[in-house]
Amino acid sequence: MFTELYRQNYAAVEAYVSKRTAPSSAPDVVADVFLTAWRRFTDIPDEKELPWLYGVARRMLANDRRSQRRQISLGELLAAQPPALSNERQPDDVIVELDLARAFDGLGDADQEILRLVLWEKLPIKDCALVLGCGTAAARVRLFRARKRLGRLLPQISSARVLSDEGRPRKESHA
Repeated sequence: MFTELYRQNYAAVEAYVSKRTAPSSAPDVVADVFLTAWRRFTDIPDEKELPWLYGVARRMLANDRRSQRRQISLGELLAAQPPALSNERQPDDVIVELDLARAFDGLGDADQEILRLVLWEKLPIKDCALVLGCGTAAARVRLFRARKRLGRLLPQISSARVLSDEGRPRKESHA
């Protein structure tokens, strides 16, 4: 029954969409996802409703981005995330997070999406494959390659920051 599908999955779909688009666009995208689900209700696979809805949401988001001709920055995505559990963050932690954010932003859309599905949505790889419209083996390969590319970008980002910091005068501390 559609009502049950809606009740069980609305919050997850809304969270998925909210992480990937501007707050002003999210309600429209979520509405389009469930409109598609209503129209194609008999096409939704049993026991795989949420990954199917994520796949629809992914395509709706792509349509939204094309129609608005703008891309979402990683900073906006991170701002929509819940705050860290501890408010006692060290400056080095912030630097590492910024380096990671810059490296992540340097990845292509496909790499970012597979990493988001695994890390943010905590989907098993077989469900990621369903969302991405590919086989489980292909999703594993995409994840492996995305992690490798992120791993290659991180040292470049960190090195660039260290090099730019070396030219700055240092404050002397008087103890």
